[in-house]
Amino acid sequence: MSAIQMMGWPIVSVSFNYPATDQDALVWMRELSALLAKQQRFSLIMQAKPNSKFSPAARRELGLWFKDNRQQLGIYCCGVVRLVHSTAEGERMVSDKMQKAMPFPMKATLDWKEARDWAVAQINDI
Repeated sequence: MSAIQMMGWPIVSVSFNYPATDQDALVWMRELSALLAKQQRFSLIMQAKPNSKFSPAARRELGLWFKDNRQQLGIYCCGVVRLVHSTAEGERMVSDKMQKAMPFPMKATLDWKEARDWAVAQINDI
């Protein structure tokens, strides 16, 4: 079982369940590429369990993937909402620096319903 699970469309839920292998990161990049290949608007709801993380090599590869796909992300990804465990975690995950770096709106919340409502609103806000 992969450390990263994705499901749903056009609201895509992403769960990071435990430390991802470099192979998990490659699979996730392929899945993200497949979302972009649909050429349709979508939003992501992301949730990370404690201690789920990527290796330095995988973080580097993900950074390159985001750089290479920045324009398409800006067109098709309507927003990313992070479901977090604390306000401090939310401030770290969706910092001003992170928001400026991404070509889509970002939000952090403690509440699943709020995350879902925000993700839906982002798609509907044309």
